[in-house]
Amino acid sequence: MFFGSENLVQALMAHGASAVCGYDAADRVIFWNERYVAFFPEVAPFLRVGTPYVETLEPFLALQHPQASLEERADAMRNAMHRHANEQGPIRYQRADGRWLELRMFPQPDGGRFKVWSDVSGQKAPGSDDSLLQGLMAVVNVGLIVHDAAGALCYVNSRFFSEHFLSLIESVPEIERRGAAQGEYWKKFQDIFGGDEAHALLCQSTQTGPLQVPLTMRARNGRFYRVQEQPWDAGGIACVWTDVTELIQREDALRAAHRELSLLNRKLIDLSETDALTGLPNRRRFNSAMQSAQAVVESGAQASLAIIDLDYFKSINDRFGHDVGDVALVEVARRLRALVPGQVPLARLGGEEFGLVFDTMPLTEAHACVEAVRQAFSAHPFVTGSEAIPLTVSIGIAPMLADRDASASLREADQALLRAKARGRDCVVLAGQHAAAGREHAWGDAHGAGAAAFSMDDFADELDLGATGLRDKYAPAPEHPAFALANWERAVRDGTTLDHYWGWVEYQISASLQAPDNE
Repeated sequence: MFFGSENLVQALMAHGASAVCGYDAADRVIFWNERYVAFFPEVAPFLRVGTPYVETLEPFLALQHPQASLEERADAMRNAMHRHANEQGPIRYQRADGRWLELRMFPQPDGGRFKVWSDVSGQKAPGSDDSLLQGLMAVVNVGLIVHDAAGALCYVNSRFFSEHFLSLIESVPEIERRGAAQGEYWKKFQDIFGGDEAHALLCQSTQTGPLQVPLTMRARNGRFYRVQEQPWDAGGIACVWTDVTELIQREDALRAAHRELSLLNRKLIDLSETDALTGLPNRRRFNSAMQSAQAVVESGAQASLAIIDLDYFKSINDRFGHDVGDVALVEVARRLRALVPGQVPLARLGGEEFGLVFDTMPLTEAHACVEAVRQAFSAHPFVTGSEAIPLTVSIGIAPMLADRDASASLREADQALLRAKARGRDCVVLAGQHAAAGREHAWGDAHGAGAAAFSMDDFADELDLGATGLRDKYAPAPEHPAFALANWERAVRDGTTLDHYWGWVEYQISASLQAPDNE
């Protein structure tokens, strides 16, 4: 049964097994048959003579592309309207309910047109002996276009292309003939791959025959397709299209995960090689820099090591507390960053001890650098609250040599630091440098900067001084029992380090100065 225009009834009777709908020049519905409503039940509630074509298209696209964005839906609407006005078909596509339809359009002299849809779900694939090829193409979800040696189209898997690209194209690509040049053929797919760089380059190709390598291109719907061509049947070309979007997304996700893991590993390495308090590199990174410098030395360049130790630092902790001591260490790190050239590795080795590696720098320049550091610390006390506390440094520096390993050079710098302490602190001593005016003492049993026990023999010249002499030499202040020779000898027996002993002495003096007179 037909509704609307009676003039076309006889002409359309031959399509009784098909769905038919007619439109006037203004794209309004003027007739349809029952099969049309069966094919498109989504339009049945509002279908009537005079219904605009666009109103029948909207529910169809909503059913076909339920996940599409508003922008994608608008693009599909625009392309469908263009095909409605300009195409004649046949166009094959799959509905959301799984049926495959073939659409043909017939323009009329008055500007109107009618459309005929046939259910081709059970038909054979064009160019095949049976439906096996068509079924396989649907199952594996690949597209196939085959041209013979003369460039004539032999087969196209319409289902794949309509399912993937129908919403993107205004006109069905004219692929019935394929010319010799690759670029001219691939220009036919501009509506599908427009904007993709690989496709743009392919359109410029003047090569002939099949593509030499597989090519992956991004369609305007955001999906990726891998196109691979092979020779077929004595001069023909078989072109296989594969949707590789999920594969590329997984690869991108793996790359992103790898980048994230690399960043995390870098952060973990940084944490393991960074001093938590000062933010400076720690001994682990210092050792790496030291080994790198050793390799440079063995290739003929110069390098040296320096160890910096804060003088009387224990007295700051004892007098003001460890919180203030931590603040002092952070301030020391800040000063060192400002004073040491940026290319010189700087590290906190532990406690109040810091290390420098002068890579590819002459020893004289390295010595001048650490002397400038010493002078800067000597000139600027550490301020806590309203009190300014002297914060000087002792420094030992040693050249790195090709005929000894880096650890031996570090021990030399350590020895030089101990001699700087023995000189009275606030000075720089170069390994192998002789003392001036008998101020430097030989240390025969050193195991680390500021960490070796001193012996009575090493300080024999000081055993005759007594408390007053020791006070005048090391810490001018009112006489105090802290300078008693018995305390000195006890420190020697206990193996107390030099810094620890004199830090304790300074603390005792400070306590004495602050004590009330009646005590």
